Amino acid sequence: MVNLTTNIRFDDSLPTLVQFISDNLGKDIVSSGVALRDTSGRLAFFSASELDQTSIETLSKQLCEKLGPYARTDRVLAGRNDFGVEQILKNPTAYPVLINGMMIRVVDRRLVGADWQRPPAPVAPPPLRLVFASLKGGVGRSTALAVVAGDLALKGKRVLAIDLDIEAPGLGSMLLDEDTLPEFGVLDALVENGISGLDDRFLMDMIGPSALAKGLGRIDVAPVLGRRSLNKPADVLAKIAIAYAEYVNENGEIMTFLDQVSSLIEKFAATKNYDVILVDARAGLHETTASAVMGLGAEVFLFGRDETQTFQGFRVLLAHLARFVDHKNPRPEWLSRLTLVQGQAPQEFIKRQHFQDKCNSIIVESGLGQNDISKGEISGKISSFSNIPWDDEVPDAEVLPNEDSRIQGPIAILDDPRFRGFDPLLKRDLLSEKIYQSTFGQFLEQIYNCIPAEEENPI
Repeated sequence: MVNLTTNIRFDDSLPTLVQFISDNLGKDIVSSGVALRDTSGRLAFFSASELDQTSIETLSKQLCEKLGPYARTDRVLAGRNDFGVEQILKNPTAYPVLINGMMIRVVDRRLVGADWQRPPAPVAPPPLRLVFASLKGGVGRSTALAVVAGDLALKGKRVLAIDLDIEAPGLGSMLLDEDTLPEFGVLDALVENGISGLDDRFLMDMIGPSALAKGLGRIDVAPVLGRRSLNKPADVLAKIAIAYAEYVNENGEIMTFLDQVSSLIEKFAATKNYDVILVDARAGLHETTASAVMGLGAEVFLFGRDETQTFQGFRVLLAHLARFVDHKNPRPEWLSRLTLVQGQAPQEFIKRQHFQDKCNSIIVESGLGQNDISKGEISGKISSFSNIPWDDEVPDAEVLPNEDSRIQGPIAILDDPRFRGFDPLLKRDLLSEKIYQSTFGQFLEQIYNCIPAEEENPI
């Protein structure tokens, strides 16, 4: 019987389980087994070794007392030969967690946020996909996307901009006017995808041309809300509820939000109409953010400002991503496709040092800074990096370490009053290259570093 007076909380539960299994069965049992956390947060341990029934009964009672309300009520301990254990041990979503020097694999069963459990997708084939993400709004993410779209089009590129910020859409109103707003939006696509399906005509009807292209390249926009949604605004919340729901496709496969977004972008990529696809992700750590950050095989630009909220969010996200890195093997290539961006950064280079130092410290703390070296060596490297003399005349990218297969940046987009509350349709003069280069130059340089060499010169 569960001891309801136990003072254990969620953060204590897994360490308590690990320590108990180690003390009673040994560290080898911990590392070879799997901890299962169900949708309510309760835990059980599944051993890769056989356990006799007497031991299971005795230890289960003791473990229930240790875990209190965090012990699963059906069974809290099972051996390899028990029913269903083999399936848990081979579960592909199990991820490693280091607790008190012991590594244990954990399977999380979630009602929401399951897409966060999937490892980052490998780099996608052409066209290039660029994701603009942030952990809060107001950091200049959408403005940067608009500037990048305009700059790429100025150089003859064919650009598709997709708004995935379902609950706070803004890209459509920023890049399209009333005359070019398409019939449908991304919200409609997510609804119809699981009901009536999407055909080529529907895809065409959810794209509107932006006047920002100036007749050189092309900027097409897939807004969240199309004309139909704006004409019937009372239906939008019902659509959002359906858009987030999973469904089973004709092949019997469960399609999560990530699967649906990935499929939609692949349909646009398959048309061969675009050189670059820009994606404006939802702000925050919402479960749908995983689709853009984890699932598109894209270059991801993670925006933040020099403030506590940014650093707390970076710490949470990077600690999660570290679970997909096996430090016994070379670092995965997707790390090099994640770039930290300081939005609204001070003009003076020396004033940007705090943000850079803080980001590098968080990267190291998360375990993503170096590969298979001791903490002392990590600390030594960061210390020497901090002693680099700053020079306002030298671009950040030339000073910051830029190793292969490591998180890039941080790079800076300078604070510029002209771009606050930016409306590119009303202030088209700001999309003159001479104007925006002084503010976005370093960021644009990083964008062009992402473009394959053979594509750098427009046709």
